Amino acid sequence: MATRLPSFAAARDSIGDTLEVELNTKRIERVTKRVGQERVAERQAEVADWEAQPLVSKLASPPGVRAPLVACVSMDGGRMQRCDLPEDAKSHWCETKVGALMELEPAPHLSDPCPQVPTKFLELADVDKLAREIKQTAPKGTAFQRADAAGPAADPESTAPTQPPEKVVLKSPVILARDVVASLANSETFGKSLAARAWRLGFAGAWLKAFVGDGQSANWGVWERHFKHLEFIPILDFIHALTYVYSGAMAGRSREEGWQVYVRWITWVWQGQVSLVIAELAKRSAELGLPPPKASETDPRRIVAETLTYLTNQRSRMNYPEYRQLGLPITSSPIEATVKQVNYRVKGSEKFWAQEGGEALLQLRGDQLSDTAPLDVYWVNRPKKATGTRSYATAP
Repeated sequence: MATRLPSFAAARDSIGDTLEVELNTKRIERVTKRVGQERVAERQAEVADWEAQPLVSKLASPPGVRAPLVACVSMDGGRMQRCDLPEDAKSHWCETKVGALMELEPAPHLSDPCPQVPTKFLELADVDKLAREIKQTAPKGTAFQRADAAGPAADPESTAPTQPPEKVVLKSPVILARDVVASLANSETFGKSLAARAWRLGFAGAWLKAFVGDGQSANWGVWERHFKHLEFIPILDFIHALTYVYSGAMAGRSREEGWQVYVRWITWVWQGQVSLVIAELAKRSAELGLPPPKASETDPRRIVAETLTYLTNQRSRMNYPEYRQLGLPITSSPIEATVKQVNYRVKGSEKFWAQEGGEALLQLRGDQLSDTAPLDVYWVNRPKKATGTRSYATAP
């Protein structure tokens, strides 16, 4: 209850209503923390066991573990408030690390199953909203204000292209099972936890493997250290790429002109021709000039330069036609949904956590969201580890 419901108080009320047992909130909190810390210790032991394995063992599934046919690992960051941060910290908010390890249903195709850009990525109002919500990389009105200065603002729907009679929709791969890892640890430590869990699930022996993430260097550092040598295909989240393409296309242009450029660029990206977008961005950057050192976030020169850098750095992870043909995911929607599920329990303006308590609850929340039910195994084995168990109790 303490991990499924949004607060310890809610767990207290639910236990009282369901079991007719009165427990105070503090007791539930203490028990949850103790169990969570024990699970954190078990996770650390699993990481130590994984690290102690010879390389040849890490390249295959553990004995007795069935390897999935298709495996996917994805990671992203959540948010929670800490009450034990340094006094000079600018905010109580800190980042959590969340990873999803998924077994996917095999779905290879003879060719790209969706060569056309889905309709939802060609609707101006929706794309504009998406770009601003995800990365806040879209122009924040500067270019549009200049374009619309001579008259009223343009209606986004009026500038959108006419939609085809039938909408183009891409079906997402089917997730057969998911395990979740969540922690306050830094990227290096978290990467080991993610790699150790992937190994125990047999992911190293999968027929097809993918690692999906946004453009954060921390994500690709984890892939580089722990998953690249296992031949996990690196895939940049298409939605994050879209936000950069959109902001770069619209920067310094009128809404009508920018939208036409965006449609051309996002079509190229969807078709795996990122080099064409990079070439036009380089030309556009030369036209605008380099951004000054203190350029504002809305300066078109800065937006175009950042988009050019982003796509150049990520181009090796943007072969979307190949990923679709293999039946692999091209968006990080599953991990973003997982982060929301973790945040449901730990994130809130009224929720503050210390290091130990926060780490314990993140561990338990990840366990509770995992399809392999690690907490069931924990409860079966816990009596054997309990203090006071006599070593000769099972002796013949």
